Amino acid sequence: MDVFRLALSQHAVKRDFEYNTEKSTQRRLRAYCKRRDEDECPWRIHASTTADRRTVMVKKNPFDHDCSSTKRKKKVKNATKFWICEKVKDWLIEDATLGAMELWQKLKQHYKIKIHYKRVYMGKLLALKQLYGDWDSSFNNLYKFKAQVKSCCPNSIVQIDHHTINGKIRFRRIFVALKPCIDGFLSGCRPYLAVDSTFMTGRFKGQLASATAVDGHNWMYPVFFGVFDSETNENWIWFMQLLRQAIGSPTGLAICTDAGQAVMIGVKEVFPEAEHRECMFHLVSNFKKKFTGKVFDDHLWAAAYSWNPYIFDKNWATMVAVKPAATAYIRKWHNRLWSRSQFSTICKVDYVTNNLAECFNNWIKHYKSLNLDDFLDKARQLIMILWNDRRKVAKKLDGLILPHIMKKLNAMTRAFNLEVVECSEEVAEVVALGGSSFRASYSNLIPAMPDKSQWPESDHGFFMHPPLLKATAGRPKTERYKGCSDKKRKKGKHLCPICKDYGHHWHNCKKGNPDDIAAMLAIREPPKKRAKTSKTALSIVPYEDGAPTRMLFPPPRLTLINFCQ
Repeated sequence: MDVFRLALSQHAVKRDFEYNTEKSTQRRLRAYCKRRDEDECPWRIHASTTADRRTVMVKKNPFDHDCSSTKRKKKVKNATKFWICEKVKDWLIEDATLGAMELWQKLKQHYKIKIHYKRVYMGKLLALKQLYGDWDSSFNNLYKFKAQVKSCCPNSIVQIDHHTINGKIRFRRIFVALKPCIDGFLSGCRPYLAVDSTFMTGRFKGQLASATAVDGHNWMYPVFFGVFDSETNENWIWFMQLLRQAIGSPTGLAICTDAGQAVMIGVKEVFPEAEHRECMFHLVSNFKKKFTGKVFDDHLWAAAYSWNPYIFDKNWATMVAVKPAATAYIRKWHNRLWSRSQFSTICKVDYVTNNLAECFNNWIKHYKSLNLDDFLDKARQLIMILWNDRRKVAKKLDGLILPHIMKKLNAMTRAFNLEVVECSEEVAEVVALGGSSFRASYSNLIPAMPDKSQWPESDHGFFMHPPLLKATAGRPKTERYKGCSDKKRKKGKHLCPICKDYGHHWHNCKKGNPDDIAAMLAIREPPKKRAKTSKTALSIVPYEDGAPTRMLFPPPRLTLINFCQ
């Protein structure tokens, strides 16, 4: 009978009429035209199930419609949330991140009807529940996901942590590291990790943490990822401990993070021997909130990109001579490595920004609104597809040196046709980063997994409830907040009601009639000035001032005069 109701709703939408339901049960349905009294429309329908209780038979439908069309109505009644659910399923299968407004526009374009926004939203939720399962049980399905990963990809790490709140066991955090990713990183990638986190956009507003490496072809190489509720010391230390459990501490390991205090504390506690780099983009974003000027635009980035310590000291001394307070700020708050002149030469990666982690965040951002079990499975699928494509590239490579390395060598030698016969001391470093290492990164196959409906049952012995959600003001965000260095969207100018000109408010108007301004002032009263509040540096973690600095700055007495001499 449910299928018959959907068919009747589709018929009503297609024929531009509405009906009222007189009787509706699991075995019978009686309906009549909504305009039976206004237009004396005789249309009615009687239907019931047959003896097998599966087939629906129309018993009475004697008359056609004799009423006006509902095509010009603003809202259509019989386009129920169940009908919407069936119509939007195919669109949500292709892109599960479609919002209710986008679905509303698609329904209007395809069926030429207008539906209430709330009904489209409820139909979308119903469709997502039928396609991807219930949100409450998605966190308990993580144990099924863990069992399936362990079965298909042995020795992988899937660590699930939970805690008890008010007598209920609730999800806390998860860490995922596939065995082929771990082995490929240790055998074929350079010892460099870009660590960052991004917010989830679904119902659970957690943080997606990731550790991304770079392969021999300078391509993004996802290694680990995890989800926790917020960026705290405890969560980042837990993530770093599992990361160390997976890869150990390779020689010359370099870890690049942003300026977040929690992730910096996590790296310091778990990887004290690693080379800790700080993203230059985040450093400049924080720096420009306090100091601006052409001297910093010309010399701060130049100091970061300088290979020679002499060039770094020269740019640094120029900034010291102009604004000593600015360099003192960097000494105090940004003492991790951010200049190439002080990078170690072991890992062979000279990135001064954390764009590698941002590439992973951009690669995965369209799926962050899914339920957590579906998101983790989707991330595994993306990595599996990426592995398959890279393995095809690796099989076509001949020799030990990658094509893009040969292209650079040819460009440096004025297009001279190079042919590497044997590896000498001069090209040994290139070979270490070449085709053999690239093939080793993707040598292990990531096997496919069945659909989550076929995942094995887990015997963890309890039901894991979803985490408690925190109420936030405003609409849920889907894009990150723009920093001071990002290009912001141009906003429209304010229209003054006095002079009808743009760019100023009425109480600052200089072109308008003073009498009009006085009348407006009497009606609206003068605007209230905002009270100035002292900005204090608040952080979720305390930073130890006595911690040893990693960035080696020139002595304070060094100025530009020293270089001129």
